[in-house]
Parts: sequence; structure tokens; C-alpha cells
Amino acid sequence: MSATSESTYNEQFLQELMYRNPSCLPINEIDGSYSPLIPVCMELQTPAGPLDILYVTPSGKLAIVEAKLWRNPEARRKVIGQILDYAKELSKWSYEDLQREVSKATGTKGNQLYNLVAAQYPDTVEREFCDAVSRSLSIGQFLLVIAGDGIREGAGAIANFIERSGNLAFTFGMVELAIYQHPNARCQVQPRVLAKTAVIKRTIVTIEDGAIRLADDEPSSLEAHEDSASAQRSLYSNFWSDFNASLQLDDTSQPIGTAAKAQNYYLYMPPDKNQAWLSAYFQGSQGKIGVYLRFARNGFGDVAYPALLAEKDQIEKELGAPVEWRSKDGQHSVVLAMPLEDPTSESNLPIAKAFFADTLNKFCERISA
Repeated sequence: MSATSESTYNEQFLQELMYRNPSCLPINEIDGSYSPLIPVCMELQTPAGPLDILYVTPSGKLAIVEAKLWRNPEARRKVIGQILDYAKELSKWSYEDLQREVSKATGTKGNQLYNLVAAQYPDTVEREFCDAVSRSLSIGQFLLVIAGDGIREGAGAIANFIERSGNLAFTFGMVELAIYQHPNARCQVQPRVLAKTAVIKRTIVTIEDGAIRLADDEPSSLEAHEDSASAQRSLYSNFWSDFNASLQLDDTSQPIGTAAKAQNYYLYMPPDKNQAWLSAYFQGSQGKIGVYLRFARNGFGDVAYPALLAEKDQIEKELGAPVEWRSKDGQHSVVLAMPLEDPTSESNLPIAKAFFADTLNKFCERISA
């Protein structure tokens, strides 16, 4: 990109620069799990207003980037609260909600979010990618980055940011893009990370003599967070391994799944893994567990879902509970959830195990019938 004068370096210039060249953002210095970034769109409409840039990773993580000129007084006052508002709004969305707005922003149809990733990473499995994005949305797990020229953190802005952080599991970074203009009208951009956080939790903020001091409400740090995440992966791995070894399905043609290290366990429906799948899942943030059946966006789902829906009453009787039926923009799913506070506690894991085994077996019986 080229620029002819300082006035050219407006926020639109920065926005387009970062959208076209995501590598100019030093993401690995903030949180390497959000690398590589794949540009999705600019000006994604949300109830809080249009966010500047949305990126996604092949693993289904989402990043929001706001481009701001720090000489703009509004930026100093509002930008931190603004990007947090975007994150809060996205955390209320389903995958289908996000896909709808992405389609509007890009002027395309279909599963554009997945298509953009698959174009660069063709081995990406659509169902797993969609589920990962859905999880990121449901728990508010985003990378939030404010990037611009001459950024300086303000005490009031950071205090406001912490006050409004809520319970979203986001990572935050501030990146200065130092822009140098050459005589030939070309420009050089040098990025520098000015501030970053681990996943935001409750934080005590004190301002003494104009200086901000941040202290965690409980003794946690980046290392403690990583230890917690490792322990969580170990818990899920042990649980699903034990679950897998003991799972017995009445439908012997149904392949058993693979033990996972995350909240979800998958059973892929024969004969083709790309047609439909079942997933048992923990959703601790909302105090529940569940099992869902999801169909890929193809002709099979358009036929199979209405056939199941026609037997709604009988299916819910067999499952022993009301079922949520979802069909939107070509994505069909059937969800059975059960409230369970602190579902991964030692006392509740046997309850979850019995629920998963029984519900998966009943779903498999119904689908194979």
C-alpha cells in the first residue's frame, strides 16, 4: 500500500492494511493459539455497531481488531469499551447468527466462514470447525486487539475496560503500528506489542498517584492459567477415555468415537462421516450438559431433518425429555440438554457419564431405525 502524506494515514488506511496483511500483527507475541489469522471481513455489523476487522483461525478461534489513531481523542476515551462491547454481543450469537452477518458483509452465500478457512487449509473438517467456532462464541473466547499509531495506554480507559470485562474468556492486546514514510511515497510499518493479558478474570484495579496497579482477585497468573487449562484438558481426556472404553451401543454398525481432550465427544454417523454426527458435550459456564445431532449443510440434512421432525413427539417420548429443534440457513440440528451445576465435579461426572451413554444410544437407535 502507498501513502502520500500524513493525512493519508487515517483509520481506514490502517484497517485495510491489517485486513490485507494479517501477518503485520505480531499475534504470536500476544497469544500463539490465535495464529495464523485468516481475514474474514471488515465492518461486520453487530448490535453494538460495526467492528473493524474479524479474523478466524483454522481451529475455530475468533479475533476482533480495531484500528485507531491514538491522536483521535475519541479513541483514547472509548476504544477499549467499544471493542469489549463487540465481544459481548458476539458472545450472544450462534454460529448461524455469525454466518448470516458474515454473508452480508462479504456479499456471499453459503458457509463463507468455513469456506475461507478451507481455501487455505483444505484438511479442515467442517463439522469440527463449526463446533469450535460455536464454542468460542458461547464462552466469549476471543482475541481482542487494538492497533494503531502512537498508542499510549490511558489510566481511565484501562480502568473502564477492566470494570466492564464481565465473564468473557477473552485475551486482550494493544499493538502499536509505527508507520514510516519513504520519499518514494511508499511506507514501512513496524508493529510492536505494548500490552497484553492472559485470559481476563476478576481483577482489582487501584490508581495511585496517576499510576494503574492491577492485581488478580485470586492468585492467578499466566502460568496459573496455563496450569488450569492443562488440568482441564487432562480431566476431559481421562473422562472421555473411560467413557469410550465403557460405551456400548445397541446399534453395532455405529463406530465408536475417539477420546477427546476438550468438552465435546463425537460419533460420526455411517456410512459417510461428512453427512451427520452426534456430539456429547459439557457446558460448564452455563451449568449444563447435552447431546446434539447435527447435519452437514448438504442434501442429506435437508431430507433427514424433516423426516425426524415429523416424528417429533415419538422421539421426545423415547428420549424422555423435550428436545430443541433448530433449522436455520441450511443448518439442521437436534439438541437435548440437561441442567447440571458444576458438571465436571467429581460427584457429577458419573451422572454425566450415564446421561451421555443413554442419550447417545437412544439417538443412534432412532437414526438407524
